[in-house]
Amino acid sequence: MRFIFCRILAFLTVLGGVCVGPSVAHEFWLDPVDFTPKPGASVPVLHRTGINFLGDSYPYIRAASKRFSVLDGRGERAIKAVEGDDPAAEVDVPNPGLAIVVYQRTPDSLVHPTFEKFSEIVAVEGLEAVSEQHRAQGLPVVNIRETYARFAKTLLKVGPGKGVDRAVGLPFEIVVEANPYELAPTALLPVRILHLGKPVPNILVKAFNRADPQSPRQARTDAEGRVRLDGVPSGEVLISAVQMMRAEPKTNAEWSSLWASLTFKRP
Repeated sequence: MRFIFCRILAFLTVLGGVCVGPSVAHEFWLDPVDFTPKPGASVPVLHRTGINFLGDSYPYIRAASKRFSVLDGRGERAIKAVEGDDPAAEVDVPNPGLAIVVYQRTPDSLVHPTFEKFSEIVAVEGLEAVSEQHRAQGLPVVNIRETYARFAKTLLKVGPGKGVDRAVGLPFEIVVEANPYELAPTALLPVRILHLGKPVPNILVKAFNRADPQSPRQARTDAEGRVRLDGVPSGEVLISAVQMMRAEPKTNAEWSSLWASLTFKRP
């Protein structure tokens, strides 16, 4: 029990509180033990937080989870997860095809101590215009408040793995517009970014390969929210994107950020 408590405390410390530099602009992703299970298998799926596809796993916390489910050709099923479990859950995949595991965290908040730290973090995510807007609007230069929400998907090739990724109703999400398990190793990855179901232009999209996490491929979306990522090698892949906007007055924050991730294994 003490171990579980310490893990949960570490989890909350990493994802909330006060930012101290660009290294804490953490991504969140789903990390299945097996991306290509057989029909009828039960796949352990970890919750990970870190940077550049490198990070620690953290236990399932019910209060922080708004949606945790798996979608396949037969519909959507809630994933039964147990408080404190790490891996976060065992996901049953009874049906052959492309299964989509979906996770949505409840919103959280943090405070950036200085404008310089805030600017460093948004620059890492290609959001330099945000810091310019912040300065232009005369917003606070210390103790800058931000709310954030995280949305993650992973694609599992169950048996033959036929099917396609699709929008699943997350407020901010990444959709790969071709089955990545069926693409040739040299093919471009067609990706689309959606906010409330609508395309998001000019968002920086990053693709990391687990074997080479320090060298992401990246590009910005076009007017239709689409980007074709080149040079993403075979292996386990993490795609990420971040959007930031002025927060609603009721949140008592200056900014609101949305973080999306998508993982799969490229042949």
